[in-house]
Amino acid sequence: MVTSRANFAMLALPGFNLNEANLSMANGSAKIVDMADARARLGGGEVANVGVRLAMARESRGISLNEVATRIHIREAHLQAIENVDKSALPARPYALGFVRTYAEFLELDARATVEQFKQDAGYDAPAPIETEKFSPAEQTTDAEPNQMSLPAVMAILVFVLWCLWQLSLPREVTELGSSDTPQIAKKLEVEAPTPTQVIGELVEATIVEDIAPVYPRSCTASAQPIETVDVAFTVTANGRIAGERIANSTNDCFNDAALNAIRRWQFNPRTVDGVAKPAYDQSYSFQFARP
Repeated sequence: MVTSRANFAMLALPGFNLNEANLSMANGSAKIVDMADARARLGGGEVANVGVRLAMARESRGISLNEVATRIHIREAHLQAIENVDKSALPARPYALGFVRTYAEFLELDARATVEQFKQDAGYDAPAPIETEKFSPAEQTTDAEPNQMSLPAVMAILVFVLWCLWQLSLPREVTELGSSDTPQIAKKLEVEAPTPTQVIGELVEATIVEDIAPVYPRSCTASAQPIETVDVAFTVTANGRIAGERIANSTNDCFNDAALNAIRRWQFNPRTVDGVAKPAYDQSYSFQFARP
């Protein structure tokens, strides 16, 4: 095997450090591979954050972000923000963490551990700063004069006390119970019964605006039947979002999380009565997972 002089000459250049490169032989010549980028991504032997771990897992499979976005129905910009741990470029916390879970499941990583690490790296679990108000001591007053009541106020109080005593001294006529000269006649109140009004409203049921297909968990392939079914029950809120999602029936519990992750990203036009949005309870959908 022959190594070109040009490559050995490069090794002899000033400032060139063998620790910053790796040599591999290909087609009879030495190929120089820069390892600085790999060390920077690994953070000195360890993955810097969860975003780098996800990116490395994806690149090790030779899959582009665009291909991942197409397969798991998450925008490429959101996947890029997850790999960059950029919380500002992601939607609200529940949706962002759902995206991370789905991405980790697609790459066959530990979804729960990945989500927890993403919370720490993105600062979701950081305690909110507590604003404290500085205490400013009250100004101390010297030579304070004692409070003195004015003479008109004292006279007004005396007049009021004398008036109360005079009222108590007046004779009062006491009428025995039931000895009233004018008989009390109870009047019968005639109240008209309200007439029932029939309310006729226009009801429009909730309709799907965007439905996301679940990702088939590769870890469930070994124990899966050719077709597995998961029935999910949920509520569509007045905002058209999903709430109270739960598993109603499942032929294989391994697929439950994938079904719940998919239904949480669905969007609806809410149920309306006379044009007013109302929650739609006891909704359900059946997901089917076909073994690839």
